Amino acid sequence: MTDLEIKHLRMIQTIARTNNLTRAAEKLFISQPALSQQLINAENRIGTKLFTRNGKKMVLTKIGNRLLDSAHVILDELEKVEQEMAQEVNGEKGELKIGIWCVFCFKWIPSVVNQFHEIYPNVDIIIGNSQLAEEDLLSKTYDIAITSTYSPIMNSKISYAHIFEDELLCVMSGDHPLSHRKYLNFEDFEGADYIALTENGSKYFKDKGIRLRRFMTIPYPETIVDLVEAGLGVAFLPKWYVYPHTLTKNIHTCRLTKKKHILQWNAHFLKEGSKPAYQDEFIKTIVSHAIVE
Repeated sequence: MTDLEIKHLRMIQTIARTNNLTRAAEKLFISQPALSQQLINAENRIGTKLFTRNGKKMVLTKIGNRLLDSAHVILDELEKVEQEMAQEVNGEKGELKIGIWCVFCFKWIPSVVNQFHEIYPNVDIIIGNSQLAEEDLLSKTYDIAITSTYSPIMNSKISYAHIFEDELLCVMSGDHPLSHRKYLNFEDFEGADYIALTENGSKYFKDKGIRLRRFMTIPYPETIVDLVEAGLGVAFLPKWYVYPHTLTKNIHTCRLTKKKHILQWNAHFLKEGSKPAYQDEFIKTIVSHAIVE
């Protein structure tokens, strides 16, 4: 039997965390066919299956679980050594400017910053709001811009790393006339009261010729949830954000369109030009830790 490599341990750990080859391939920055081949290679070296398929879900075998336990120990120790080396060799001071398109990101960005500072404690993180991410990157107002598919960037000078995806849900009071529905189409909002974070929130309806009765902009997510519960309007909110509120408040959520309305979140950065090592580390930290269920 040939020994496994570190890449195989990372692969096993990532597949086990995501339970899906496609999502694991995204996290590892390789194609799904390449990941499948890497898994076959590892199983050939071990001489047995590490995962079984249950539909699209990847389930660890008994041997796979034992190997996963070892992978956690080995990779954790390796990460500690790498961090110590980075602090000793790359202990440079610097500044990293992060532009965030949506205030919802402020919910998970602190944990990313804390993780990053374990490796680069002397790098200052400056976080600001970026509604014009493409311009802000080109002008170097920000080094990294975090956006969703609602603010796409199509510029050959700008690259990105995929962070995660979530679902946009319709949120309303539990007493709202539409609260019995499992999903809503845009046409169902004709004549409705709608609450959004910014003025851009009305764009969805204007593009489809739908007339709202009242449109309010409230730049505070928590306040939007309170207003929705009070029956003052409906809103679109990310599933991961609104779910905890459904446990304590009289609010109802349902899908936006029957097929779901998926948001993909990306970290954008300039392709060319010299970049400090800590910028790549920050992006890697985002991809590894900003996972939203």
